[in-house]
Amino acid sequence: MASDPRVHKPRLPKAYTPQQLTFLKSNLVEFERRSQGSIRGDAKKYALERASDFITQFGLPPEFIGVHEAENKFREQIYNWFKNTVGRNRRKIEGRPRSGTKKVTEKAQENPSDIPWNPVPATIIPYTHAETCSNPANSTRPTVVSPVQYAALHPSTSIPTPLPPVTSPHLKLTISKSTIRDAFLRNTEASSLANMIQTYMMSNPSPTPLTAVVEALFEALSTETKSGHFNDNREALAHLRRYFEASTYFAPSMVHAGVSGPMAGPRAIQMQVRKFSTWVPNATSKQRSPALSSASTSNSMSDEMQRIAGDRQRRKDHIQWANIHAAALELGMLGMGHAGDSDNSGYAYAMGRAFSEMVARDAVWESDEVEWVAGICVLRAVIRTAMRGDRRQRDEYDELLRTYEKRWREIKDEARQSFVTEVLLAAKEDLARLDETLR
Repeated sequence: MASDPRVHKPRLPKAYTPQQLTFLKSNLVEFERRSQGSIRGDAKKYALERASDFITQFGLPPEFIGVHEAENKFREQIYNWFKNTVGRNRRKIEGRPRSGTKKVTEKAQENPSDIPWNPVPATIIPYTHAETCSNPANSTRPTVVSPVQYAALHPSTSIPTPLPPVTSPHLKLTISKSTIRDAFLRNTEASSLANMIQTYMMSNPSPTPLTAVVEALFEALSTETKSGHFNDNREALAHLRRYFEASTYFAPSMVHAGVSGPMAGPRAIQMQVRKFSTWVPNATSKQRSPALSSASTSNSMSDEMQRIAGDRQRRKDHIQWANIHAAALELGMLGMGHAGDSDNSGYAYAMGRAFSEMVARDAVWESDEVEWVAGICVLRAVIRTAMRGDRRQRDEYDELLRTYEKRWREIKDEARQSFVTEVLLAAKEDLARLDETLR
């Protein structure tokens, strides 16, 4: 009877490793998007493919060894995990009663640091810890409240085989910030990129070693951006997705700002995004002495040209950081990896979104047009990651878009105005998706 599929124990709570949890959660958005599509069975096909990737990367759990058709049964279990996670979060948003057995809840409360196969989410924010359950009621799909999600937000391909911890032989390699920047430009595989980053962190110990890595990512993104051209956030999404995948390989010994392991990567992004979210104009120029004006005319002109060029570059950089901010929000990185969190709770995710909403609300009222450009980039990401079914929230975003449209008419730089035109139109399309469930 031990191998009888009716009595084996794969559905009992089993502990996830941080890498397994990160892998599964990174594919939830795409599963949700496909479940809302018109192709029947597309979401299930996607979930089963990701389950195969899971097995390839992590192997089957020990309790499945020796079970008849173990791989097929485990793939179905992963599919139920995706389905029930989405269904559960929707029910929480609607205020419907939470399902699940008391035993699982009590176990999670007794040992909150143990992440089970079917943990119970603590909040209504989507894509927190979820459960694996065979109860058909958990797969009910409401039609009123559901998240606006997009295929490009999370990687749909498998993450390569986990890496062993970085060992001392790697320290013989010369890894610098420019080396990591070049690795981003070459689209280096996530596992190799993770090895390089960990080697750099061990060679350059500090409380925040990943700051230089995020700066290298920014430099790579700036290098790909043509002069005078503002990208539409695709490059930022691609680079941050690769960075996020690489961070899933970080060993527990890799620490940034008090956060260790895979969550150290998102933590570093959060700190840099907050640091560069505020525009700081140049200080006023010092008054020159009239006696020196004639002798230093050529030098002053050269200095002024350098100042103008530097100021223009600072404005481009500010918009580039706004693109990174928007991409991080869409990838769910702004609510992850806070020091002291025993899990990646929905509360942290909500706090991350609250910061982005604040930036979008405030930027439109500032005096410099570069802040309006940065603000609309963040606002579009806020709309793209909003929840459907909330009319008050939808009306607030609509009013903000109208205000940004007024600012658009005041923008003097043609390149920035053209860029904002594209972002505004795209944001209005995203907002229209919120309207579909309110009609």
